[in-house]
Amino acid sequence: MTKLTNAMIASALLSTAMWAVPAFAADPGSASAGNGESMRDVTSGDFTPGRAKPIAPPKLTDEDNRAAPLADEATAVKSYGIVGRSADGKEIKIEPSEALRELIIKQLNAPADGADGAQRKTEDPDLGEGEAGRQVFGADDRVQVKNTKTYPFSAIGYLEAKSKTGFGSCSATLIGPRTVLTAAHCLYSHEDKDWLADYLFVPGLNGSTADDAPFGAFAYESAYVLQGFIDNYQGYYGSVIPWDLGIVTLKQDVGTNLGWLGYANYDDLGDFTANLVGYPGDKPMGTMWKASCEVHAENIGPEYFQYDCDTFPGSSGSSVYAYDNSSKQRIITGVNVAESPDANTAVRLNAANIQWINSLYK
Repeated sequence: MTKLTNAMIASALLSTAMWAVPAFAADPGSASAGNGESMRDVTSGDFTPGRAKPIAPPKLTDEDNRAAPLADEATAVKSYGIVGRSADGKEIKIEPSEALRELIIKQLNAPADGADGAQRKTEDPDLGEGEAGRQVFGADDRVQVKNTKTYPFSAIGYLEAKSKTGFGSCSATLIGPRTVLTAAHCLYSHEDKDWLADYLFVPGLNGSTADDAPFGAFAYESAYVLQGFIDNYQGYYGSVIPWDLGIVTLKQDVGTNLGWLGYANYDDLGDFTANLVGYPGDKPMGTMWKASCEVHAENIGPEYFQYDCDTFPGSSGSSVYAYDNSSKQRIITGVNVAESPDANTAVRLNAANIQWINSLYK
């Protein structure tokens, strides 16, 4: 397959310009390395490795990968409502706040071209060098994470859920004490027109047996998606890609011990190095893999961006994060959600998405 970068204009060398991050670790959006204490689940004990099939990322085609953006303000605002389901089966529906409404309208009227922001060197030093480039593109440059007990890998996990046809798996990331970020299609099935169930988050999973889950498997309290991911579906994935974000709230405070990654919107998001860590299904079951690649400004839009980082079914929901050299924090800028013959795609954490996530932060 042709690398996305082959079609790009060669970019200048990345600079070392830094990004500001929230000042306090307790604030939504800031990162935390955790307290390093041991952690075990006390709520589930129902994890059976090997029973899940990796959930395939939706495929974008030439016809639907640029679905017409919403022009109607009322529909756009409604799309940012919260739709959820609790572990006891209760339906949850929350209207967008006034602050979120204002952000959505502002975003709706913003220019649609890519950002022309500063160039940044944001490759995570813990991911090593020379990992750029493989859906899969070119040579497979992914590297297995052998010690998943250390931060930031302790904050990244395997997400399992039950559908009408069996169990499926994705990747997910702790972004708060009890808050897990993933893709909406890992939580809700358009094919079944229903929620998946029995979500389990297994942080730092490192193999194919229950003993390879160093911290255990954590049960969920509730799961949420953007209302637009359900309401705006027109029979093809391109109609809902801007809303393919999901949140799982865990019953147990996991992040205080294991840590979590930060997340933020950058209006001037330009060239940066994307780092992805997750559980691709073409690798041995339950093993964590890491990769990095360059994201170029011309491929960054208001709602999503594209890159040639290596992915595979099971990588859906992986956070796409940048490493802030000044604060030494990992800051999520998007969530890996889809593939096409030429590129993989992440939903961008723009201002409206950040506000939506913050409203669910625990």
